[in-house]
Amino acid sequence: MFGILVLGDSISFGRGEAPNIGWSGRLKKYFEPQGFHNCLFNLGIPGESSTNLLKRFETEIKSRVKYIHPGDKFIVIIATGINDSRGINFPDNLETKPKNYKKNIEKLVAIAKQYTKHIVLLELTPVDEKITNPFENTYFLNSRIQEFNLILKEVASKKEILLLEIFNQFSSMNYKQLLSDGVHPNKDGYEVIYQIIKKYLIDNKLIN
Repeated sequence: MFGILVLGDSISFGRGEAPNIGWSGRLKKYFEPQGFHNCLFNLGIPGESSTNLLKRFETEIKSRVKYIHPGDKFIVIIATGINDSRGINFPDNLETKPKNYKKNIEKLVAIAKQYTKHIVLLELTPVDEKITNPFENTYFLNSRIQEFNLILKEVASKKEILLLEIFNQFSSMNYKQLLSDGVHPNKDGYEVIYQIIKKYLIDNKLIN
């Protein structure tokens, strides 16, 4: 089997377009036809933080990663953090403190390393602060998102794993037109993200 496990939140799930295909659904359509044993598991849950992901992370991986045949390969993509970065009721009342987020990501990576050497951390995407400040009773700020992206970069460097840097690429476009509600990408936004991720995986020889 050649499996890709995508573990994250609503953006990895595909919230923002209907049906919820997202970038992972597009990657699935590209990846699975390449081989009979290829499979992509979209394991994103809307609203989830890194703390909640930790509670199910090993169970999700352990139930799917099986090395039975020669050449079996698995890639784990960790895509969590935007909900950690949000302020609850107030901008500075964060869902997850940065130091705790770092600990969570380190724990996630340590668990993933028990099952595969192919691990990718995915950066968080920018938001439209005119809409997300506030967003219902929460606050999403790009400066805070970038703070959490720096944590991802630090952990990736320290743990010697891949970091898929997407924030600047997405920001360099007219990205606010690529969002459905200020946070989640729309159909066009997910297509852009998918193309960035696909190219990165191919360039790093993780997929063909």
